[in-house]
Amino acid sequence: MDYVGRAAFGIDHFFQRDLAHPFLQQAIEALPGTMCGFFHNLACCTSTLRVLTAPLLWLNSKFGDFTYATFTNQTAKVAELRKKNPSLPKADILQALIDAEVTDEKTDTGRNGKKLSFDDVCINSTVLFIAGFETTATALSYLIFNIAKHPAVQEKLRTEVINAVGESGNLDFATTMNLKYMKQVFDETLRQHPPGVTFTTRTAVEDVEYKGVKIKAGMSIMAPTYQIQMDPRHWPNPEEFDPDRFSPENRARQHPMAYQAFGMGPRNCLGMRMAILEAIYTAARILLKFRLELGNSQKGEMKMDYYSTVSVPANGPWIKFHQI
Repeated sequence: MDYVGRAAFGIDHFFQRDLAHPFLQQAIEALPGTMCGFFHNLACCTSTLRVLTAPLLWLNSKFGDFTYATFTNQTAKVAELRKKNPSLPKADILQALIDAEVTDEKTDTGRNGKKLSFDDVCINSTVLFIAGFETTATALSYLIFNIAKHPAVQEKLRTEVINAVGESGNLDFATTMNLKYMKQVFDETLRQHPPGVTFTTRTAVEDVEYKGVKIKAGMSIMAPTYQIQMDPRHWPNPEEFDPDRFSPENRARQHPMAYQAFGMGPRNCLGMRMAILEAIYTAARILLKFRLELGNSQKGEMKMDYYSTVSVPANGPWIKFHQI
């Protein structure tokens, strides 16, 4: 949360020591009401029947969760304040989006093509912020669980981190991103426990028929991420935790669409590299100081619960930290 807050809004605050901070509380409450609810789900099933979709989305906005809209309104106030006070801008995502905005009076979009409206700025800032802290925290929970569950994997990871730090002198960006086995463990973790379960969606731009299925222009297609990544046709013994699935030689033989934890193609997760860096760096720091063990109540299982567009651990994780 601290990291994403600085990167997205330039907020320099230690939220871990201030859990009652209103900004944190609004962010936590916003996600459960985002892209969910009866009317929203029904609208997703009628994307080609536009005469029905619009009223359903309107009903969702009137009777759905208001927290997300409230958070977006707060973002709009910050953006408006920065625009009126040139001395306030910071080097963050919100400012980058503000700089890309074009007002209604401007018609020249310049060499960069389409510009953003003020609503685009506010909505995208909110989406990037909320998606950035919740999903990464969830991914890290799954990662720590698997490290604790598999002692042999844990020792191999610790050896890799110690050797890498010994060579470079510190755990900096380059060292972190060069932890190859840690990346394999992270990818295998997200294969079995993807935080974004309804993340990859695409809209047909024209009528097309695929294997006998007619897809009309405007229809939204949602990839079932979990089912794809647990499909035994692509992943033999999918319930088995095996980081070697993501070794360079094995990954080269896999179907490119069989792993979609961060989406796929040019419109994959915008914060993918940031999320990978955060998770791997945090896990590496932990392994340098602690030996991890599953708590007595964990029973070696990790069940997923679902709300909004993400999955979350349903039963933990409960981890024992033994200082080395």
